[in-house]
Amino acid sequence: MQIFYLWNDQMPAKVDKTLNPNDFFKSLLYKDDRFSWIQENFTDLLDMLSGVQMEAGYDFTLMRLSSDSQDVIGIINYVKPNSPASNTELKRGNLFNSINGTKLTLSNYGDVLNGLSSQHTLGIVEIQTNPLKVVPVKDIKLSVIKFAENPVLLDTTYTIAGKKIGYLVYNFFAEDNRDNTQTYAKELNSIFGQFKSTGINELILDLRYNGGGAITTCTKLSSMISNRGKNDVFGITQYNSLLDKEFKKQMGADYNKTYFVDNIGSSVSINKLTNLSRLFVITSNRTASASEDLINGLKAYMSVILVGDTTYGKNVGSITIYEEDTEKQKTNKWGLQPIVVKFANAKNFSDFGNGFVPDVLESEYSYFPLFPLGDINETLLQTTLIKMGVANAPVLRTYRENTVIPIYSSMDRTSVRRNAILPAIKK
Repeated sequence: MQIFYLWNDQMPAKVDKTLNPNDFFKSLLYKDDRFSWIQENFTDLLDMLSGVQMEAGYDFTLMRLSSDSQDVIGIINYVKPNSPASNTELKRGNLFNSINGTKLTLSNYGDVLNGLSSQHTLGIVEIQTNPLKVVPVKDIKLSVIKFAENPVLLDTTYTIAGKKIGYLVYNFFAEDNRDNTQTYAKELNSIFGQFKSTGINELILDLRYNGGGAITTCTKLSSMISNRGKNDVFGITQYNSLLDKEFKKQMGADYNKTYFVDNIGSSVSINKLTNLSRLFVITSNRTASASEDLINGLKAYMSVILVGDTTYGKNVGSITIYEEDTEKQKTNKWGLQPIVVKFANAKNFSDFGNGFVPDVLESEYSYFPLFPLGDINETLLQTTLIKMGVANAPVLRTYRENTVIPIYSSMDRTSVRRNAILPAIKK
């Protein structure tokens, strides 16, 4: 931490080494650091960063039933393909108010959510209005496995009003599931090859559920979108003064410039879109870190139009540190994810610590029912098409009078995923 931590000059002069590792790590952190992380088992940490964890395979948001109620309702945002949940009736838009028979309330939902780590049952409900009433529908039983989520949830194209529009729902940045195959990066590349051959002239990148991930993948995706190459600066990384001095000595004054890329590995050429002058990005308050770095990096080169909610506001990145000696790992499995860098784009802009405010402010939950992702009637996609100027974008939605205010999302259960991850820094 004294070497790598971004705020190493803010660490305490005196430390209590009798503390347990978790408390000791926290005692070292700068008071405004919201993001540095420690995990008791580094393999769990690495798995979560690659989308691998024990789960049933669905993403959800919790919200209050009403402003004057203590009851909490969950809504399913999406079901992960090939997961246990995908083999049940569970689908986007389902509402639930209980887990294993226990109703969710403002005072207990934190404890009740612990039941999701093993086999569990969701109590599916419907909500009636005038008067407000929760009506039980059915119970759905869900098993849990160690599941590797694919970051690409959906890709498709539309032809509307003479425009060919590509649409990609991308939920975290990862090269692969830690098997060093770069499978996920290559899949992204294939999708952009299809976009290119289709001749799309508009692109909508849906990052509403994307909390970040590998900066290497972020750079590859940005290269596909922008048609920029290895001679174009993607971003500027700002380290602490100790590392900055050492890196300049070893690598020169421009060491902290990162560049767009032309290849995946040594042999796969990146498919780049050559005719985009602008990019539409769907955002939420879950859009964080590497997602924001992509937005910021591309803003230096093209118009980036945001639709949705203000992004999370994480303009810093981390590395993973753990005991690399396999013998010592038997007694020390702790893993650290400390913040080591601040991100700026090619124009040296890094002031997005409060998030990016969208050009069109819209909540995913303003209108019900929730249409399937990819359906042009889905609230945020439809709003984006309207902003794009597609003349015949349909308007088929029912306004919800009391706009839902989320209080919790399933990403909060694995907040380690809300990161921008750099490759390891070698000593």
